[in-house]
Amino acid sequence: ASQIYAVEGSCYVLAPCATISKEMIEMLNGDDPIKNKLLLEGGGFSVIYGPDGSLLTDRIQENEEGILYADIDLSAIALSKSVADPTGHYSRPDVTQLVFNNKPQRPVIETYEESSSQQEEEIENVEE
Repeated sequence: ASQIYAVEGSCYVLAPCATISKEMIEMLNGDDPIKNKLLLEGGGFSVIYGPDGSLLTDRIQENEEGILYADIDLSAIALSKSVADPTGHYSRPDVTQLVFNNKPQRPVIETYEESSSQQEEEIENVEE
């Protein structure tokens, strides 16, 4: 997902990921077999992506911690934006629009299905 964020935003993305050690799992899960299936050791793979989605660093291994460094060129942002700019050239207000209703609404609406005879009866009542 981080690589897609870099391309869509035409920006540099730092993707830090925490690692989970065996000791942390034991501390958090204890001997609970269900929790042990959900929380697994590792989880790293920190990386830095460029605005075109390119990988700027080697990935830190899943079970290792470290610091990533990358040289960046800010002009690469402008170049990436000229290739695909979702708010500029590709913006299509004639095709897509955002409609915002600022009137208060009920957050939950309960619905139910009526039999077709009940619906027909209601339609007749409205027509009269």
